[in-house]
Amino acid sequence: MKRSGRVRAADVMKSTALLGECLELGSDRVGWAERLNEGLQGLLDAQVVIASELTGLGSGEPDEAVGLWRTGWANADAERRWRDYAAKGPAEQKPEYPVITKMFGRERERGVTLTRDAIWGGTAVWARSRAFNEVHRVCGIDDYIFSIRQMPKAATVSTLWVHRAVGEPGFTPRERRLLALLHDQIATLVGGALASGAEPGLRDLPPRPREVLGYLLKGLSEKEIAAEMGLSKPTVHEHATRLYRHFDASTRAELLARFIGRFPPRPLD
Repeated sequence: MKRSGRVRAADVMKSTALLGECLELGSDRVGWAERLNEGLQGLLDAQVVIASELTGLGSGEPDEAVGLWRTGWANADAERRWRDYAAKGPAEQKPEYPVITKMFGRERERGVTLTRDAIWGGTAVWARSRAFNEVHRVCGIDDYIFSIRQMPKAATVSTLWVHRAVGEPGFTPRERRLLALLHDQIATLVGGALASGAEPGLRDLPPRPREVLGYLLKGLSEKEIAAEMGLSKPTVHEHATRLYRHFDASTRAELLARFIGRFPPRPLD
């Protein structure tokens, strides 16, 4: 393997450190997804990173994005243009769609990580394409790597798009392999140590119920939580009841089961 294609020990260490930072935020789907995107920008010297979690693929039902995070646009206009492009037309018209259909076809691959040129058939084809000249170029992005992985839940996938700015050097084989290595690890953890976008989100909770949740996860009773927070026991019980409804739990055991194997949620800043 050429040196440019070899994943170095330093790369693995940085990738492992980023995974650890995501795991520390694992209870918060938005928090760990944002940290992953920011980390990939630095790890791969990328400008724009787009991560999504899709359900329904391969089930015969319409697919749905239960999570979508975009990071790194040069300005609001570039992001708006990209959003318009992404929402326009069915997925079947996008060049990456054959990759998705192959995954859920006879081969049942767990996932692939492809360069832009592998998808488009070469730089020359890409440079002449409408996708580049009418969308990517005006959004300020050019070379990219596309990665898709099957997650533990059936017909659910994780996708990552990592883009370089127009005029920047293209991604190397080493960077493609590094993204594939990290995505392999991330995808197996979603729904377990890493919260899924299909779950009720922590960010939807006000600060007080979220603080009560933190104490519940430490094993405190409602009476003890009231003393810690300087609140009445009925008020704490009201916050706890809200938590049960939010996470669709009937008992404290069911509520706490959602967080088994995860770092406890961090307080809101």
